[in-house]
Amino acid sequence: MSEFNKSLEKFAYYLKYEKNYSEDTLKNYISDLKNFIIYLSDINISMLRDITFEITQSYINNLNRNGLTPTSLARKASSIRSFFSFLYKKKYIVTNPASKIIVPKKTQKLPFILSIEQIDELCQIPAINFAAIRDKAMIELMYSSGLRLSEITSLNISSINMRDKIISVIGKGNKQRYLPIGSKALEALSKWITVRTASKISDDALFLNKFGNRLSNRSVQTRLNYWASFKGLNCKISPHTLRHSCATHLLESSGDLRAVQEFLGHEDISTTQI
Repeated sequence: MSEFNKSLEKFAYYLKYEKNYSEDTLKNYISDLKNFIIYLSDINISMLRDITFEITQSYINNLNRNGLTPTSLARKASSIRSFFSFLYKKKYIVTNPASKIIVPKKTQKLPFILSIEQIDELCQIPAINFAAIRDKAMIELMYSSGLRLSEITSLNISSINMRDKIISVIGKGNKQRYLPIGSKALEALSKWITVRTASKISDDALFLNKFGNRLSNRSVQTRLNYWASFKGLNCKISPHTLRHSCATHLLESSGDLRAVQEFLGHEDISTTQI
């Protein structure tokens, strides 16, 4: 399987250094492709030239029969298409066996959002300790600036301009954008930075755990779940729920879809329309 592994290494390098994909996106692509390589090994395929359209389609069909959701199927198919498209463009293969694979269509599901009243309730976090002050600032900022999970955890102290009420964010594809910080988020951030500074932590990360390390993606989700339960919201929320809610409330108040698209950092306006 060395030919596959070498090709995978070249593809990973391409995604990281030429496409500027994030670590999380890169991990997903490589994980999907490693599973595909295991499947190829199981059916005794050891050379790139032996992979046909029928084989790639059969793999997708097997995943479908095993109950994989249309969304997950679409992602895995996208990883495989991108991999073989890369190999074909670089002339490592003479035909692309994944260019026409068919994936069951996924049903269009509208994002779940919180009402303004629910957002208000969620953000009413009492400033009783280090974690609560941090969580309030984090949640206020996620909603105020419509941040992705990876964007909130990658923020540094230097990302915040308190005077101009602006935050610098590195989004998908390492693209930078500047966003306004709402007054409520600014107030919560000011309190958090005061507490954080008093702790004399040298790490530049904006949001930290009790050990002084950058807050992880999982920890952010755990804290959101905690406060949603504590506030009795009776619904499962995620950082993307706050992002969707921010986008919807912005659109309702402004009616300017293009402005919301730019605010969220979407390349395709159809994503914003959903």
